[in-house]
Amino acid sequence: MPEYVLEILRRLTGAGFSAYAVGGCVRDTLMGRPPHDWDVATLASCAQVAALFEKTVPTGLPYGTVTVLLPGGQAEVTTFRRDGAYRNGRRPESVEFVSDLREDLSRRDFTVNAMAMDARGRLVDLFGGREDLARGVLRCVGEPERRFSEDALRMLRAVRFSAQLGFAVDPATLAALRRLAPLAEKLSAERVLAELQKTLLSPRPEAAALMIEYGLLGRFMTENSKIDAGVLPGTPAELRTAVFALLARAAGGTEDAAELLRALRAPAREAKLAGEAWTVYQGLAEEPGDGEILHALVGHDVRPVLAACAAHGVYQKAAALAEAHRYVRPRELAVKGSDLAALGLEREAIARALLALALAVTDGELPNTKPALTEYAERELLLPKCPHSTLLTDHS
Repeated sequence: MPEYVLEILRRLTGAGFSAYAVGGCVRDTLMGRPPHDWDVATLASCAQVAALFEKTVPTGLPYGTVTVLLPGGQAEVTTFRRDGAYRNGRRPESVEFVSDLREDLSRRDFTVNAMAMDARGRLVDLFGGREDLARGVLRCVGEPERRFSEDALRMLRAVRFSAQLGFAVDPATLAALRRLAPLAEKLSAERVLAELQKTLLSPRPEAAALMIEYGLLGRFMTENSKIDAGVLPGTPAELRTAVFALLARAAGGTEDAAELLRALRAPAREAKLAGEAWTVYQGLAEEPGDGEILHALVGHDVRPVLAACAAHGVYQKAAALAEAHRYVRPRELAVKGSDLAALGLEREAIARALLALALAVTDGELPNTKPALTEYAERELLLPKCPHSTLLTDHS
């Protein structure tokens, strides 16, 4: 344990209060993974914790939680408690502070998250969590129907933990999850998005497809379709949310990729990326070749093209072409819109004409010089004979 966590445990136990590191930090320590944060459970009340430490923050007093800040770091310290009834499918309406560590651990979601460790490294494992770690199994503490009915977010967390840890979900836990999946409709969009994105950023991002298959995203999807999520591991992390939306749209699970992300309260830039990428995606063949990808790069920003190509399973090819920059975009041409206007081209057609010229340069039909482009525009672009001239009327 980090020294600041040991200091918290020692100071609490030295004052006569039992105290343990609990939850995911214990799980990760046993797995040899560095914990992201540390949580402590103790017999001490919030007031007693605050009296023992110079700097604390009352982060959740109704639930018995204060955050202790020490020079080396901080940890949430929570009094042993028993939860009351869960009536909104997310949080208990009341809590009762207890003196028994067993009761505190028994309210937790999964056995691998229901272990405690004291300052000497002695493990308290009352529900078989260490055995489940060894087996690579995610299993609810107690009755899975009760755990999921108490807090529907636990169902999405089951998928996320499975993806992050590489664990299989215990059959009884999975059966209960499938039965109670409609309860996830009570969850806020922000909570759902957070679990979805954590899954997409995990070592097994393809597991995000299970959230659709199990019906956990039913509030946001038109149907629980299977998506081709095998492309997600080869997709950069920063594009995975948009690509997930594209895959859902391609599978018929949503009518609009951008709207799906807006409904999930994703940042506006993510929804915009998904919308632009869907436009590119539709214009590409199932297995697009270099020429198609280059044409897409001419007419669109790079990120939507990369996202669309990732959804088609050709991200690496598209990234290499974008990096090599073997294409010319309209703004990189040796002629500008004013040059085409001087030739007599109508204002509404100038942007499409510049795109046609950029495609011609990219295809190697002419050099990117002002004389060549001007002559080409005078001779070809205003006539229907040019292969690219259809862009003057058809491209949008």
